[in-house]
Amino acid sequence: MSFKFLVVDKIDKVKIIKENFCDVCPIDINMWFKANGLTPESMNEIRQYIFEEWLLKKIVSSKNKVMAGSQPVIIYEYTTSSFVSMLSEKITEVLHPEKCDVILFAE
Repeated sequence: MSFKFLVVDKIDKVKIIKENFCDVCPIDINMWFKANGLTPESMNEIRQYIFEEWLLKKIVSSKNKVMAGSQPVIIYEYTTSSFVSMLSEKITEVLHPEKCDVILFAE
C-alpha cells in the first residue's frame, strides 16, 4: 500500500484540503511546540527524542484512520529536509508502506 502525507504550515490550510478529500487526519506539530514552549532551535537530543516519540504515538493512533482512507495532514511550519526524512522514517516504522510520499502543500 502507498501513502501520501501532506505537510502544511498552518492549520487554516486543512480546510482547503478537506474540500478535496472526504476525511482528513491532522497531526498538529505546531501545537506540540507551542504547548511545550519550544522552537526547533531550542531542541536538544533529549527534547528531540521526546518529540519523535510523541510523533510516533500520533502516527500509531492515526493508523486505523489512515488505513481506512483518511488523508493524513501534518501541520508544521518549520519543514526542512531532515524533518521530512525523519517523518518518512516514522511513517515507515508504523505503516510499513510500499511507498510513502511526503508532500509539501502550498496554496
